[in-house]
Amino acid sequence: MELRTLKVVKDTQIQYSSKELLFLAQSGQPYRGTLYINFLSKGTTINLIDLKKYITSLRSKVLNSENIAYEIYEKINTSITTNNLGVIVDLSARGGIQQRVSYGKDFQTVLKPNIFQV
Repeated sequence: MELRTLKVVKDTQIQYSSKELLFLAQSGQPYRGTLYINFLSKGTTINLIDLKKYITSLRSKVLNSENIAYEIYEKINTSITTNNLGVIVDLSARGGIQQRVSYGKDFQTVLKPNIFQV
């Protein structure tokens, strides 16, 4: 799947998040979690429709939970050129164990509530 790019002002700090991350473990059981992506733009960003389709396409992939952040990092890194790209995945607890996996530049996550404001 291709992640098309959009032009943006260079040096724009961009952070995306999605609570809809879902992929399969080696056992075939699903992993669910929240995805955070953060980077400093070099003049381009990812088309959000393509990002949504990519996140949805992961639902049919079988991955080790420890590799999911790297998998997403590599996809973004091959699609756009950035500074300080970082990916964090907060997985829902399985067997009573909460897991956070990250790859790339460390950053503070920001999650805003999905509330429409007028």
